[in-house]
Amino acid sequence: MNASEPPMPLLEHLPTLQSCDRLSLSKGDVIIHAPGFEDRTMAVASTVEPAIGVRAILLDYIPFSPENRLPELQRALLAAGIEIEDGDILKYNRFEPDNFEERLRARLIAQSARRAVVDISSMSKLAIMLVLNVCRHLDLEVRVIYAEAQTYRPSQGEFEQAKSRDEIHQPTLQVFTGVYGVVRVDSLASVSMQGQPTAAIVFMSFNDILTQALLNTVYPGRLFLINGQPPLHSWREAATAWIHDQVRREWEEDNPVFPVGDGGLAMPKRIVSTLNYQETVVLLIQLYWQLSANHRLLLAPSGSKMQAVGCYLVKALHPDIHIEYPSPEGFLPEYSTGIASRWLLDLGQLSNRLAALADAERREFLEIPTGPE
Repeated sequence: MNASEPPMPLLEHLPTLQSCDRLSLSKGDVIIHAPGFEDRTMAVASTVEPAIGVRAILLDYIPFSPENRLPELQRALLAAGIEIEDGDILKYNRFEPDNFEERLRARLIAQSARRAVVDISSMSKLAIMLVLNVCRHLDLEVRVIYAEAQTYRPSQGEFEQAKSRDEIHQPTLQVFTGVYGVVRVDSLASVSMQGQPTAAIVFMSFNDILTQALLNTVYPGRLFLINGQPPLHSWREAATAWIHDQVRREWEEDNPVFPVGDGGLAMPKRIVSTLNYQETVVLLIQLYWQLSANHRLLLAPSGSKMQAVGCYLVKALHPDIHIEYPSPEGFLPEYSTGIASRWLLDLGQLSNRLAALADAERREFLEIPTGPE
């Protein structure tokens, strides 16, 4: 299943990504950012053009990592004229984030926020979903900004070398320092369809151990893997397919592939862009209507950051979807380098956006088309 051609009723309400080298801000805007160790964590400081009354909220990751560049980014934003008080630094426990939403909500209210500018460039995928959830409940306007890296690990050479040795768990393909386990948060959980067979929808990554950790925790009856297609570095699509090939074979009936020749790599048919979140939204909605009548739906946002944005929109549309996040312990220091393209996704008033999407979805999947009499 390929979501490259989204149904028009949905597409009309899914704004496209825009190139964004500079972004003008105004009073009432609040930047929400999670400083990490990557170079692109600093991109926001040279992207935004602040005005008087622009504030920022910075997430301070726990467990603490000395490589994270929170102090450096804080200084850069202050120098650019963005207000940051001591209370604007919020601890974010990546493994136990349950009270984070309450603290973020309180801070946004205290700041009289009108619009949230959410920089997801170095934000945890679960944190992305939690931040967007708070913004929706506060009825804020939302802009998502995202900076790509110039280079990512592993390199194509490392992949080809590991593949030639047929070592699926070759260390050069590991971009994580380990796997913590599966994290769940009450606000993204669901008890709907308890007792029904579980269908797990999982985004592929460079570590199938994350997928195995999820499977060993939830024991689904069906597994639907989604591969990612980067706009650049197209070899990475084949790499994630290769890494997950054994898992896919174990769940072959639900994970079709394109025909391959002798010795060729089986490429999954279920694929969405790692950057274009629209494809994620459309495919997940299609799977929802295919599966939800008879299955408890579990979604693991373990792919790209923009895919996580798409995951949140679909979760917000369908509260009966249950979110489980297989979480890495940490990342290798050379995970990515440099700053490449910068993007803006203007979602507007998030609650209004979701209402329009829900209406389009009803027309697409529930209304019976009528022909001429």
